[in-house]
Amino acid sequence: MKKTLLLLFFAFGCATNPPAAPQCNPGLALVNAAAWLESSAEYRASALQTYASARKALDEALLDTKASKPPAVILDLDETAIQNAPFEARVIRQGKTYDAAEWSRWVSESASSAVPGAAEFLAYAKSRGVTPFYITNRKAEEEAATRATLEKLGFPLDADEDTVLTRSERKEWSAGDKGPRRDYVAERYRVILLLGDDLNDFIAAQGKSVEDRLGLIRANADKWGKTWFILPNPVYGSWEVASAGSGTPCEQLNRKMESLKP
Repeated sequence: MKKTLLLLFFAFGCATNPPAAPQCNPGLALVNAAAWLESSAEYRASALQTYASARKALDEALLDTKASKPPAVILDLDETAIQNAPFEARVIRQGKTYDAAEWSRWVSESASSAVPGAAEFLAYAKSRGVTPFYITNRKAEEEAATRATLEKLGFPLDADEDTVLTRSERKEWSAGDKGPRRDYVAERYRVILLLGDDLNDFIAAQGKSVEDRLGLIRANADKWGKTWFILPNPVYGSWEVASAGSGTPCEQLNRKMESLKP
């Protein structure tokens, strides 16, 4: 009888000593989003739709023959013109959402693919006499590898002018805010379109709350789909800090879960 009770005690010991809670693996939070970017037909349709609409808007903007400045379009790079789903797969397998050293290796490989519709849109813009400028928050020391990627993908680059404007390339561009770089282009060009995957690719939104960011969308409602075109990116972006604050990836993940409305 005592032996039977002892066995039962060990068998059901979890009742008095519950198992430890599973450790947080923030990388798992990206699986669905990364898989969507990598394999869904819906993502490709969304990107093609955005670039097709941008092409029509470009044609309309070029009807203005009285403009004194030459036309240009400004694009973000990552998840706007080039896609990095394999990098996301790497960090997910490491149980992370981001890794700086891994990112540097990825950039050096020049292995990013073109977002669907991007190469065709850029070739068309160039054929119409429009200069594409790529404003990216990749670092200045990553520009050579980034240019190699763009050349590999057949994206137009200007032989006479630097059209790849990286973060910290100039002292006044040391911050992630892309506004000064957009202003730099606008000094000499008529910027007819902006394309990006993050609100900061269009207007300064860093550090703003969710409510303030929604206010910026409403205040610029007349630009979306006309001169501003946004690509879907559910993997990362400035929206994360607005909704989940700063802290470790696990802390942010918990806040995201807590913020979901029932």
